[in-house]
Amino acid sequence: MLYEPRVAHEDRAHRIGGLRTWLLLGGSLCCGCGDGGLPEGALEPIRIGVITSLTGSLGSLGPAWVNAALLAEQEFNAAGGVLRGRKVEMLVADDGVDPTRGAEAARRLLDQGAVVILGAAASGVSLAVAEETFAAGVPQISCCSTSDTLTDAQPPGDRYFFRTVPPDRHQARVLADAARERFTCSALAVLYIDNAYGRPFGAAVAESFAEAGGTVAAQESFAEDQPDYEAEVAAVAMALGSTDRPCIALVGYPRPAGAIVRAWHVSMRRTVAWIGTDGLKDCGFVDAAGDPSFVDGFHGTAPITDDTRREYDEFEWRYASTFGAAPVVFGAQQYDAAVLALLAIAAARTTDGQAVREALFGVSRNDPGDALVRPGEVRQALVHLRREQGIDWVGASGPVDFDDLGAVQSPYEIWRFERGPGGCDPGRDFRRVATVTPD
Repeated sequence: MLYEPRVAHEDRAHRIGGLRTWLLLGGSLCCGCGDGGLPEGALEPIRIGVITSLTGSLGSLGPAWVNAALLAEQEFNAAGGVLRGRKVEMLVADDGVDPTRGAEAARRLLDQGAVVILGAAASGVSLAVAEETFAAGVPQISCCSTSDTLTDAQPPGDRYFFRTVPPDRHQARVLADAARERFTCSALAVLYIDNAYGRPFGAAVAESFAEAGGTVAAQESFAEDQPDYEAEVAAVAMALGSTDRPCIALVGYPRPAGAIVRAWHVSMRRTVAWIGTDGLKDCGFVDAAGDPSFVDGFHGTAPITDDTRREYDEFEWRYASTFGAAPVVFGAQQYDAAVLALLAIAAARTTDGQAVREALFGVSRNDPGDALVRPGEVRQALVHLRREQGIDWVGASGPVDFDDLGAVQSPYEIWRFERGPGGCDPGRDFRRVATVTPD
């Protein structure tokens, strides 16, 4: 059962709004009948904004990222809510992988009372959203935005932007090293999407490969929604020439990257070693290629969500039991982002943005005396916080200890797509072939 965008959310919001009106009316009548009464806002839910891509080139992943946040909502509400029993309500907005729409969504969600924003996925959208959240003093946590541009987007001592995924500079080095050592590429062409994610990532891949003594044959950008990619493919093929062991690093999103791979196979018909990035570890990439055989044997890199850890196993089981499907890439990071946001609110005992921001460092780090809490232990975490005991969330995606710049560190994987019987299955067809820890 995947999240159904727009209509399902509007209907859900209408039903919740009607119930809230009835409850508030009842509360005010009760207050008129006796002494005391509830504090102002006591019946209001704690609203968390979720800005993600339900349409556009990341639209194949967005619904599952919403589901990961909804799983956290469900678990906290089942545990009795946050701040004296206030329920959690996720408010979902589609950014369409468009920074302008993302900024508009942020303003709308903030106006609706969102006290934390989860998102966005695309780095360029997260940059636009971060301008709004910083101005409002509201914490923002992205599961998926890896651009190094975000590292310096806010002052080190005054950050409202956090992310449960490491920045690209580490992954760029992992990809470049794999091209040199694992694939013995004699020349590397870098094809990168022309946005805040692709430009610095593509440049870092080229720089790392060159520093290791490799030959960078080309650095070619492409736009997200082109009618075709024949020109880019031809330029790369010409740059690679008659190289014995040619390789192409592909930095992009599922839909345009799939179209590029299709164009290569249809037009060039030349064997190269493809090495993609985290955004391509998705069946939407395979679908966009048109023929799974075009992608068979395609390799890529990605931050690890270690599926050998019991924390991930617990998350995966809960997710699959609730939604009837396996989590997608960065699903665990989205779940951790949602849980950390809510634990920080509980630890701060307020929804004040500055207090929640400071609490995010506390609930994510392992300080002396902290109780370790994991997926499946939300209720226990809330009990510890009510007793004023420190906690450390050991997340589905890893330790998720925020550094002073609001980022985390992670090992990386080299993955390979090997098509199985029937349609694409992300849990089966994208296989880890190596684990790498950057220096």
